[in-house]
Amino acid sequence: MVSPDHEEAPHRPEAVDASTASTTSTKATTTAAATENDRPVRVLVQTRTHLVPGDKSANSMVRTDAMENLICQHVWQRDFDDYQERGWDYNCEFAWDSVECWFLVDHHGPDSTLPPDPPVLWYKWTGKEFVTVHDPLPRRVRRRIRSYPFTRIPPERLLNRRVPRPIQQPREFSSRAEEIRVQRHRLRDTLACNLMLTEDLARFAKENPGPAQWVRARVPPTAWARLDDPSQIAMIDEEGVAYMEVGSLGVLESLES
Repeated sequence: MVSPDHEEAPHRPEAVDASTASTTSTKATTTAAATENDRPVRVLVQTRTHLVPGDKSANSMVRTDAMENLICQHVWQRDFDDYQERGWDYNCEFAWDSVECWFLVDHHGPDSTLPPDPPVLWYKWTGKEFVTVHDPLPRRVRRRIRSYPFTRIPPERLLNRRVPRPIQQPREFSSRAEEIRVQRHRLRDTLACNLMLTEDLARFAKENPGPAQWVRARVPPTAWARLDDPSQIAMIDEEGVAYMEVGSLGVLESLES
């Protein structure tokens, strides 16, 4: 029993190691930041075709991959990951210079259930840096974004995308009208996106002057000039593998879907 005249010493809190407290605080902050950084989000980047990394002669898919890596490095400090992100692009036909184009990178986060309407981060790429845009998205852009589903690619499809496959042999058409319609669009897209120009497309352009003129009016002169350069036309061997003659060297190209 304590005497009434006895003054009880004031309670002193137990000493806490400063380094331990600092470490605990840092871990909590890091965890919170990691959780925030891993939330489902759509990253929209607006730029122009000539500002996208890569040489103009490069395949459009190579330049698109380079841009997606830049976006992920800016937002998540790493390259694009097929298992964490899904990429979309719009108007990315690099045969033209200074044409507005868009990239959309969807990050789904760790949860199996995805939100129906995730937030959108909007940037402009200047060719050197990403600039955040705080304005509301224009209605036409919102409509376009909603046309791309916020869904993961099934793992089995991702595995198939990594398996090299022979290029498809020329397809059979049900009618002459269908052949012209399909082939002229294929030729136009191949030239506009600097994709591999196959023998059948080059032959189609040579044998069909009317559809060829339709394509020529819709691509830049430099893209159309590829048809006059034999080194730009890929041959297909008996196994369906495409190869290109470059000077005196036969260069085999591995094709992926």
